[in-house]
Amino acid sequence: MSKALLFVDKKFGVGLGHFSRCNALLEILKSNGYEAYLFDTSLLDLELQKCDLIVIDSYVLGLESYQKATAFAPHCLFFDDTLRLPYPNAFLLNNAPNAQKTLYQSHYPNHTLLLGGDYRLLQKPFLQKLNTTPIKSPRPKIKKILITLGGEDILNLTSFIIDALATYNPNYEIHYIHKNTKLTNKAKGYYGLTQEEMADLFYKMDLCICACGQTLMEIIASQTPRIALEIAPNQNANLKSYTKAILSIQEVWKLDQDSLKSQLLSYLKAIENPNLRTQQISQGIAILNQSTKWDSFLQNLKNL
Repeated sequence: MSKALLFVDKKFGVGLGHFSRCNALLEILKSNGYEAYLFDTSLLDLELQKCDLIVIDSYVLGLESYQKATAFAPHCLFFDDTLRLPYPNAFLLNNAPNAQKTLYQSHYPNHTLLLGGDYRLLQKPFLQKLNTTPIKSPRPKIKKILITLGGEDILNLTSFIIDALATYNPNYEIHYIHKNTKLTNKAKGYYGLTQEEMADLFYKMDLCICACGQTLMEIIASQTPRIALEIAPNQNANLKSYTKAILSIQEVWKLDQDSLKSQLLSYLKAIENPNLRTQQISQGIAILNQSTKWDSFLQNLKNL
């Protein structure tokens, strides 16, 4: 049986999306006959061993870690959202549907590039929401709203958005995901949820206000309307990829609080229209229901 080792940032405060997408890849590898294991990148030196495939998803590891990995496996696959490093020869993956092929080809002319939505990754509970759950019919009025802005909430916006929503409509039932589950008494906080709990929570909501990372795709799969905030430059490709299925606020880090609040409340008023929410749900399903190339890629890899 072919063996794969996956190393992902989980402890360095870079968000939960890395773990989510690597866990999804872990499931795909196992379904394709791989013996696969997932580790934190902090354990790379300890856990590296001879195998058939090594996967690294990191914003913090230095070039030497990638070079070291290539000595332990004939094939390596490195996630890259930002053209971060001059990687050693490997497969490079950016699975944002709008990943810029020309840009990657110019930076990495000697690498095999896996680009675009053909290589998207969704964990099993979100695939089940997408493929087996009856298509959601929005309620006439929005009641339940979830705010989720990444594992670290790097712009510290959760409390601000909760206050803005509660002032706009005191009847909203506001929920949020954040490492501090006691931010406010105006909303219910969650942290450390399993992927199944996350999928169920997303599905129960009438609206999600989210960042534009991996969680955006999971919310789309959960058939919940969304207002998406670009909270970091590396989220731009994802934002553009799902433009038809979201309302989005771009480059939020450049906005003052008054500008952000104005845009957010304007979108909130627009998305109160059930027809817009129905349109978001159907367009999101159409995007995510396109087939992927993972199975064929992994089967071909075994023959190389």
